[in-house]
Amino acid sequence: MNISTLSAIAALSLIGAAACTTAENATPEQLTASEAADPRLGEQVDKICFTSSIDNFRDNTRRSVIIEKGANDEYYVETMGSCFDLEDAMSLAFDSSPAGGCLSRGDYLIAFDSVFGTDHSGIAPQRCPIAAIYEWNEDAAEAETSEASAAD
Repeated sequence: MNISTLSAIAALSLIGAAACTTAENATPEQLTASEAADPRLGEQVDKICFTSSIDNFRDNTRRSVIIEKGANDEYYVETMGSCFDLEDAMSLAFDSSPAGGCLSRGDYLIAFDSVFGTDHSGIAPQRCPIAAIYEWNEDAAEAETSEASAAD
């Protein structure tokens, strides 16, 4: 092996070790719901279809957002790594391929800091690749708390 190959291997090892250390030492607020085993987190799903019926989102962080589809369906969407624009997003768009109306892993959330989408400033919005999608049940945390107090 030459020196550049050894340097590359050493760098990759350091990155991998840093990633493990970051998750282990993170506070609960820094973890995604799937890392923190949130009781509201349901089954992982392959896709959300009929994205045109997604009508709201909330609790957006740099790594996740909860999107609401219709009256009763909510999904927790995690992005791959940090997505700086997502935390302060006022509107979202979806980029999926093929453009079949379904959102799945590998597709993109596009976060805008304006309610009306692009602000025409010439700066392209950040495209946030989707890492995972889960069903979300907001009432599950309340049910778990009720069960714990009844057991006491």
